[in-house]
This record gives sequence, structure tokens and C-alpha cells, in this order.
Amino acid sequence: MGAVGIAVLAPRAPAPVIVVATDAVLRARAERALAAQPFEAAVVMADVAVLDATRAAHPGAAVLVVGVRRAQVATALDAGADAVLMGALRPAELRARVRALQRRSDVGWTVGALAIDTRAHVARLDGAELALPRREFALLRCLASAPGRVFTKAELLSSCWDAGACSPSSRTLERHAARLRRRLGRHGSMLVTVWGVGYRLDEPA
Repeated sequence: MGAVGIAVLAPRAPAPVIVVATDAVLRARAERALAAQPFEAAVVMADVAVLDATRAAHPGAAVLVVGVRRAQVATALDAGADAVLMGALRPAELRARVRALQRRSDVGWTVGALAIDTRAHVARLDGAELALPRREFALLRCLASAPGRVFTKAELLSSCWDAGACSPSSRTLERHAARLRRRLGRHGSMLVTVWGVGYRLDEPA
């Protein structure tokens, strides 16, 4: 097995996060929650079904929608949200989710012939762009964040599927991993199944 490593493409400041609130009261609560710690984040009001204007005004930022009902989760994600928080606003959970989005968005990685730019949501293999559906990109991004580390199925399901959006099974993850391995072509062996545990991404020799 070849050496395992990770190369950060370029140092960056924490990625900005836009927190979308559906009303003025929720916006005020979110602002108070985030004021407790320094964050590269802004709170705005917007319709969860129409997030195009928010994304256009804040290019490159991750979008977190808060206070949505379960019935609105799919609508918010389809409209462009990167994550959602359902129900009553919980300050500690909001701050933790903002930190998680910053970690996911603020760097790119290279692993062997694979390069991932998380800001642009682009993966390239041997210099050619990979056309990846959202779930497969999220899976690849998570694995590439720590080459050689075994991620459990529970960790990957938690990272790649937002809480409340759906209840995916291990079989769902296995299907996505199998499709991703096929898309990697001759580099498919980089994606290793650790039976009974999860998956890891190895840097080839």
C-alpha cells in the first residue's frame, strides 16, 4: 500500500456561512446565538423556496437554513441550502453547524490524481472534471479530508445526509460508494471498503 497523505491546496480564512432565517424573530435569535463567539457568518431573511438571490449575493458561501418545518426540508435543500436545522433554534447546535460548514467549505485537497475544490464544488481526476451528483461529491469530499482514515458508515451517513432530510440506510451508502468507485475509473481502488466498518480513501503508490 502506498504512502498516505494530504495536501492542502491553499490556506484560506474560515469559509463564510450565510444563515437564512424565515422571519425577523428567528433572525434576531440567530444573531444573538452567533454573537457569543466570533464567526465568519451573516444572518439574513429569505424565503426557503427561493435561495438563488441569497447565493448570488454571497458567492462561495455555505447556506444554512434554520427554523424550518419537516415538510420544508426537501424544498430548502433543492433550492440550494447546504444544510438545515429544523424546529426551535438551539444556539449551541447552530454554532456547531456553522463551524462544521466552515470546516467542510474552507479548504480543498489533493489525494494522488484527485483534486477537490470544495468552494467551487468541483472534483477533478487526472485534470479532468468529474461529473458527480451531490451525494457522491459529499462522500468523496468527506473521505478526501483525511486520506487513509477509516470513516464508519454512521459518520458518513451523518456527514453526507443532513439530519431530518431523510433516513438513509447502510445499503443506500453502499450504492453511492459503488457508483463513486466506478466513476473513479482506473483509480477506483483508491476507494477501499473496510468490511463491517466503513470506507477509506487511499493515496495510490
